[in-house]
Amino acid sequence: MDLTPYKNIIVFGGSFDPPHKAHLILPELVREQLGADLVLYIPAGRAPHKLDKVQTDPMHRLNMLKLALDESPNHALVASLEIDRANDGQPSYTVNTLQQLKQLAPHATFRLLFGADQLRIFDQWYQHKTIEEIAEPIVMVRSPDSAQSLLESLSESQRTKWADRLVELPLLDISSTNIRDAIASSQTDAHNSTIPASVLAYIQQHHLYQDRD
Repeated sequence: MDLTPYKNIIVFGGSFDPPHKAHLILPELVREQLGADLVLYIPAGRAPHKLDKVQTDPMHRLNMLKLALDESPNHALVASLEIDRANDGQPSYTVNTLQQLKQLAPHATFRLLFGADQLRIFDQWYQHKTIEEIAEPIVMVRSPDSAQSLLESLSESQRTKWADRLVELPLLDISSTNIRDAIASSQTDAHNSTIPASVLAYIQQHHLYQDRD
């Protein structure tokens, strides 16, 4: 993976189980607002907050994400760093991924993109201070939240810290959980508009999500 052409990179991680159109649209809107060169997608190997849950095989999630991005004209790449490390049996800590990225592209400025739910617990992330030193966090704010309501829920010192890190976006009512449940219930047609066609074909080809509790 060659990151040398890019100076301003947004890092967007997640399970992408499966990837859907909100995963494509919202980070691109953030990229445009911030004037960044690239959205770098990082599918999680073993997400620390989901160690007690069964996830789809990492290679399936990686393949689906690549297919989804192939259908999108976005300025985006996929990096398999966390999946490549998954064999060590350790959780996929964001700080380790960012340190690895900084070694690959020491010239680049990194920003870490996540949702408002993670803002409220960001101080509990493993080595969160080191994360901030490497990549400024950027928060996607969607209805019913607003930047104002989020800031009002924080302490005064936290408001100062996060005020310039919030990006308001439209609400896209799409959920990987709902998509998985629909496929398990043989209601795939209800979600044709939320999943790229190539991803849906891959899911059907490999019989994913058809037998879930």
